[in-house]
Amino acid sequence: MGFREPDSTITIRFAEGHRYHGLEAVCRSTSIEEYAAMFGWDGEPENDGITIKRFYNALISWNLTDKNDQPVPVSDAPNRDQKLMRELSKAWVQGLVGVNDSDPLPETSPSGETSPAPPIPMTPVAESPSQPS
Repeated sequence: MGFREPDSTITIRFAEGHRYHGLEAVCRSTSIEEYAAMFGWDGEPENDGITIKRFYNALISWNLTDKNDQPVPVSDAPNRDQKLMRELSKAWVQGLVGVNDSDPLPETSPSGETSPAPPIPMTPVAESPSQPS
């Protein structure tokens, strides 16, 4: 009996108070090869134009409607408002990385407080004698 690869879809939801609160989108994840190319593991990271095209291809469904309350097909994503598409693409990339803006830090987070450990005293390093050439 083998291990079945888990569902790796990414659901995008914007938090209450966000400009796009209420919009939901479901996207595919990427292969590790695509992920490596996106983030530059094999050289330079991809430019935003390539990343947004990857997002369009990853978009499975959404609840976006037009001004007449008619559903907008995901195939029309490249023709939609650029601010909306950039925000969705950014949220998708955050989902790929595992970052979610709506996930708060745990209550036990020190919020940047100084470490309770005592400071380690620093002393200058003694100069080493010159080596003859």
